[in-house]
Amino acid sequence: MMFEIPEWEFEERIRRIQAELAKRGLDALITFGNEAEPQYVRYLADYWPAFETAGVLVPVEGEPILVIGPESYTYAKSRSKIAKIRRVLAYRESAEPEYPGEKLTTFEELFDEASNGRGIRRLGLVGYSILPVPIYEGIRKAMKDGEVIRADEILIKMRMIKSENELALHRVAYRLAKIGLSAALEKVRPGMTEIKVTSIAREAMMQAGAEAEGFPMWCVSGPNTNQAISRPTYRKIQKNELVQIQVGARVGGYTSSIGRPFVLGKAPDDVKKLMEVGLEAELAVLRAMRTGIPAKEVDRAFRETVRGMGFGDWLLYGPCHGTGLMECEHPWIESNSDWRLEENMVFNVDIFLCGQTLGLRFEDGVRVTKDGVEELSNFRREVIEL
Repeated sequence: MMFEIPEWEFEERIRRIQAELAKRGLDALITFGNEAEPQYVRYLADYWPAFETAGVLVPVEGEPILVIGPESYTYAKSRSKIAKIRRVLAYRESAEPEYPGEKLTTFEELFDEASNGRGIRRLGLVGYSILPVPIYEGIRKAMKDGEVIRADEILIKMRMIKSENELALHRVAYRLAKIGLSAALEKVRPGMTEIKVTSIAREAMMQAGAEAEGFPMWCVSGPNTNQAISRPTYRKIQKNELVQIQVGARVGGYTSSIGRPFVLGKAPDDVKKLMEVGLEAELAVLRAMRTGIPAKEVDRAFRETVRGMGFGDWLLYGPCHGTGLMECEHPWIESNSDWRLEENMVFNVDIFLCGQTLGLRFEDGVRVTKDGVEELSNFRREVIEL
């Protein structure tokens, strides 16, 4: 298969957005993306910025425009599913080169072109939480007395339900993550550094066809395992201690994540008990998930299981989060989630338990179905003693 979304699906996304803009009385929508958070740009253009940042301007009628920094034109032209590309200084890299004498498009010119000279009076803004101040100031100045409205929910809602093409890419991404995890578990030895173990998984995934890792992956050991978000270090892994590994691949933009705790040797009793609690909690969540169920009921099944096994004070967050072009994206499943699961939502079941000196995560991808879930990953979902 081709590891990408077909061009017609990108065109359909633009049409759906334009219909929503008309319904809301918006003249246009502008998204933002950067190297670490490309989702709002890649979803519409299949473009992943490097060094510089990018945006997509979608008018209520007419062609969308990919907005990039001064240096990215040839790169963007080779990748973008949007034909019209314009360079704007505010999207330059953070070192802020000035490009004297280079002819660049202003926000005023950009908005005039997108609106066919009519002007933009009401602009929807997507990517608010990651938008740099210089870009926001440039947009506000160009809008003059116009209205800028936060409109993240337009793309969030579209992206929560995955198409068949998106699901196909997710399946490949999880298959490649399994390859990476399997290689790491096969080759890990006492005395290896956390960084070395992570590199084994990354190499295996890339050799198998991943375009990149799905997120900055990590392996942590011993006292480092209580870190919910981490990076690998030069700490050497010891026998009979808890090790946590997080592996994820990116394919056609779409991500995966598999998390497994393991022990080289025999797990101490407290570690083995914690691993059993994590496993039982994940199974409880998987049993609870299906189309139509209130999301808070999934969270309740998770918390009741963990508390019932005596680990209620080891909880930090809910048991699932959406995944797609980002490893972690909308929606979260939490105790106050007042919405219902829908078919073809894709989640990472993310069971993180954390104490003062110890922690672990069991994480797997699932697609919500009418009867339950399609498990996108379940490799070695067990107490792993190597």
